[in-house]
Amino acid sequence: MTARVNWRGREVLALADRAAADAIDATMSAAILDAKANHGAGAHSVQRFITRTAELERSVRIVAPARRDARSMVGRWGSQGLAYARRIEVGFQGQDRAGRMVDADAYPYLRPAAEREYPKLADRIRRAFRRLESR
Repeated sequence: MTARVNWRGREVLALADRAAADAIDATMSAAILDAKANHGAGAHSVQRFITRTAELERSVRIVAPARRDARSMVGRWGSQGLAYARRIEVGFQGQDRAGRMVDADAYPYLRPAAEREYPKLADRIRRAFRRLESR
């Protein structure tokens, strides 16, 4: 006698995709909150940027929510629409548009946030899958 198995392959793959997308969006959101909090009084002494206008914090957001492309699930986050954001993150040495010589230290805020949040992605996918599966 042979046993019948209800494979549900497409359903499971769709569930895994949804769980991955939810977890990626949650991870990007957590990294954004971390990056926005990575400043303040005394910040330079611990290699963080000092905010004056909060413009940099407002520029950090999800650029593209998680979605499946040809090969994988992808999402994009970061600072958008602010010319000096990259200079804060990686530093800058050279001449600026006004002709001034600049030697600005890097005060990373995006990369450290990603390094703290990305390791949590697998657990977030696992929890999202279980949550979606129980519905």
